[in-house]
Amino acid sequence: MSDLDRKIESWKNSLLDLGKRNRLLNYRKTKRSNVKIVAPEIEKLYSMLVLDEKELKFPFSYYYDKDGEEEREEIFIKGDISTDRTIGEQQKTLKNLRAKAKIAIEEKGVNILYLALGFLNWTETAGSEWNLISPIVLVPVSITIESLTSPYVLNLHEDEIVINPTLSYKLENDFGVKFPEFDPYENNIIEYLNEVQKIVKVNGWIIKKECGLS
Repeated sequence: MSDLDRKIESWKNSLLDLGKRNRLLNYRKTKRSNVKIVAPEIEKLYSMLVLDEKELKFPFSYYYDKDGEEEREEIFIKGDISTDRTIGEQQKTLKNLRAKAKIAIEEKGVNILYLALGFLNWTETAGSEWNLISPIVLVPVSITIESLTSPYVLNLHEDEIVINPTLSYKLENDFGVKFPEFDPYENNIIEYLNEVQKIVKVNGWIIKKECGLS
């Protein structure tokens, strides 16, 4: 690495927000800013979305009026992925995420919507009761919808799949913990998370094989 490359890398790292308000370090579950994906499991989800580049539909439901009847019938569609929310709450959260992502692209030209695969449960000091939850693998995605009677659809975005850069810098700089390289199309996602677990085990930290959209 040349002196110029080192200076650029140092400049980029200086821009990182290492405070607890940064959700790349302190991922907090909230009602409208994220949603947990509970099915399929991580390896299958990664394969479908990243390797096969499939459009994945969220479950949804809608009502229609029966001919000659006053009652309305609810139609439920299972979809390709399931979340930890009711359909109604899920729809509200996805609507909010889609709107925020759209504004960021229109105003700043950047995608801010990511599917986080694997979370590190860790502490900054030994014996601390303040546990931090940080996403590890970040997959850029987009959310689309055709109509009110259509499901929200999750798609892979054109941006690069990365290992959480803020977390990587924080752990290497403060603890000497360095994540292994990750090739999105060569490495198995579960094997990678298992490898990270072996590295952080000496610190008493735990890898949770969970998935969240935020």
